[in-house]
Amino acid sequence: MQKLLKRTSQVQKQAARRQRITRSKNASDTRKLQHNQLKVHNQAKREVFVSARQAQREDWHLGPLAPRRDVGDNAETYGTVPIRLVESVEKMDGKWKNWGIREGDRVCIVGQKERDKGKIGVVREVREKAESCKVRGMNMISIATPEYMKTSSQPQAPVQITEAPLPLSSVRLVTPITDPSTGHKRDVIVNEITLEKGRRYIANYIDPLSSQRHFIPWPDKEKPEFHDNDDDTLRIDVEQETWVPTLLRAPMPSGVIDELRNKYSKFRTRHEDSYIEMKEDMDQKAKERAGELRWGGGTPRVMLTPIQELNRQRRMEARGVEEENKLTDEVLAGIGQTMARKGKRLPPTDVELVESDVRIEQSQQGG
Repeated sequence: MQKLLKRTSQVQKQAARRQRITRSKNASDTRKLQHNQLKVHNQAKREVFVSARQAQREDWHLGPLAPRRDVGDNAETYGTVPIRLVESVEKMDGKWKNWGIREGDRVCIVGQKERDKGKIGVVREVREKAESCKVRGMNMISIATPEYMKTSSQPQAPVQITEAPLPLSSVRLVTPITDPSTGHKRDVIVNEITLEKGRRYIANYIDPLSSQRHFIPWPDKEKPEFHDNDDDTLRIDVEQETWVPTLLRAPMPSGVIDELRNKYSKFRTRHEDSYIEMKEDMDQKAKERAGELRWGGGTPRVMLTPIQELNRQRRMEARGVEEENKLTDEVLAGIGQTMARKGKRLPPTDVELVESDVRIEQSQQGG
């Protein structure tokens, strides 16, 4: 069972490592793709602007002799903007900013390069990933109707007028605030919005009347209109309770979990009790077999040559002699007393005095 758990842990670590590598590679590919899309988008814009400037310069220089450009294929769509240049490029790396502007908000255009600067309108569409929005009736442009929109059942005009997206950095939210001096509400332009727990406030502003931060309510969402059809499911059938929970039976058959999750998957961490008991029995039998194949000293029981058997016997005999020469408790107690006496400088015993006198006499006789 331990081997199974170890294998599952190793497999999970390997899978997590592969996911990290794949995630990093996907992020790198996404950044490259976004960079290439932005490069192609800007290059196409530049080509259109350069050709338009050249045509304007030629018309100014030639005057009445300037060529007519609204002929041929461009007879109906001359002066329009290609639809591929209208939509802004989305940021795919998830690093877009939440500006706190939603559909239905009133905003003021403050961009320096915008032709509708200073005008107030209602936001019709917000693209958070592209950090752009469309304001109803503002920044209108003429686009050529693409071919896929021209159908025989619904004929379209060759030129359509629509709103071009504006960057969210070029618009500011407009909200009414009560003037403390007059008591009347007036519109103010909010330079910065603070977002906290799904609510938005005016940054660095305290309402003088309530002495609190000014809360900006979110715009009301338009409720979608639903129409009943003949093939719709009746509401009474949807709300009818067809299953009642009970503790007398399981909510699903026991075999369903094996269908949803592979029974023999190496990522599986929960197992049936019978399977765990079987694995534990296998581990116990493996331990018993490993003990049977070893000698008493833990040496693997294998076939030995005569010389190996002789060496093994000698080692066993040497171990027996060593066991006989081991210090007993009495010997250890005597050694402890001697060490304690020498450490505390106790007076010598009678035996020690006799031994010292014998050593002195022997030294004198030798001298």
